[in-house]
Amino acid sequence: MAGSLHDRSVVITRSISQNESLRRLLEARGARVVEVPLIAIAEPDDEGRERDEVLQRFEDFNWIVVTSPNGADRIAPFLAAAVAAGDVERFPNLAAVGEATARSLGAAVALVAEPARADVLADMFPEGTGEVLVVQGNLADDGLSGAISAKGWSVTRVVAYRTVQLRPTPDMMAPALAADVLLLASGSAATAWFDAFGDSTPPIVVGMGPSTAKVAATLGIDISGIAPEQTLESMIETAERLFDDL
Repeated sequence: MAGSLHDRSVVITRSISQNESLRRLLEARGARVVEVPLIAIAEPDDEGRERDEVLQRFEDFNWIVVTSPNGADRIAPFLAAAVAAGDVERFPNLAAVGEATARSLGAAVALVAEPARADVLADMFPEGTGEVLVVQGNLADDGLSGAISAKGWSVTRVVAYRTVQLRPTPDMMAPALAADVLLLASGSAATAWFDAFGDSTPPIVVGMGPSTAKVAATLGIDISGIAPEQTLESMIETAERLFDDL
């Protein structure tokens, strides 16, 4: 029996290099994927110099907190190199927002926030003293760092990557607006969509998590459903439920 996304056209907005997992999940359900890359991940403005300098001495920290797979991908090589060299006397505890981020670190993670939200990790994080490194993108706010600091820790924030907006080509725009579903995986994706299309959208729009929905609402984009977890599977399942309820 065909699923509710079978033969539905679904717009995904991340850069093509990051779309593979989402595209495969959708195609396995029989969906027709419409790729409209609106955001890409790039090096920070300083080409990552501050990030790399801090990570070269990561053993100075009691905890390293990572909020996304993009950040984890930039930390993982430093962790792996230290393990291979065997020259780190004290390995920091690792904390991650979501299982996908934890897997991308490639090391044992002491604290994983599920649902995958920064506020959940903030609530879970223990009280204590010592040094905490928070690794985020350039668009992240200071809410998580502030919450950890309020629990007694000394917090250092470092920008691991930069999210940049892309403009869709003219031949991408009509198929995107004619699609059945729009998936917005982040607040930056919602902003990029609005900059390109205004508040015009396909009939069903799914946002990943409350923060994405909040940005979309501020821009005047109507959200049909909010994925309860910040995972690709949760976003797709939310779209399926919306069609099932039609």
